Amino acid sequence: MIKSLKGRRMEPRGLTLMEVLITLTVFVTAILGLLAVYGNLAVMRETGRNLNQAMSDARTVLEGMRQSSGSGLSSVTGTNWGTWAQQKNLTSLSAEAVTVSYGNVNADPLNVTVSVAWTERGRARSATLQSFITQR
Repeated sequence: MIKSLKGRRMEPRGLTLMEVLITLTVFVTAILGLLAVYGNLAVMRETGRNLNQAMSDARTVLEGMRQSSGSGLSSVTGTNWGTWAQQKNLTSLSAEAVTVSYGNVNADPLNVTVSVAWTERGRARSATLQSFITQR
């Protein structure tokens, strides 16, 4: 049995303008969201890199202290470690400053705190390492 196609309405094929606009809106919103995530990832990558650099600088200062402790703890407390860090080119971050403080300069082991401060995107940032150093 063959049916006739006469009398049947053909459905239009394709998308309506409204469907296209909704699709574009969803697509643009998704792209803008991905761009925002990408921007935040770039900021976090920079922050992580700077923090890693600051901690590396602080560890280098502590190692310098440990090496100089062989001639006595007074050589550790008598050195300006901020200047030492600048001479060793450890201050590569923006406005980086290294400061060292001691709990009690006459104690053995010597309680040492190394702080590294820098500026990142107009904001002050800092990282601190604390350790004990004894005379070798």
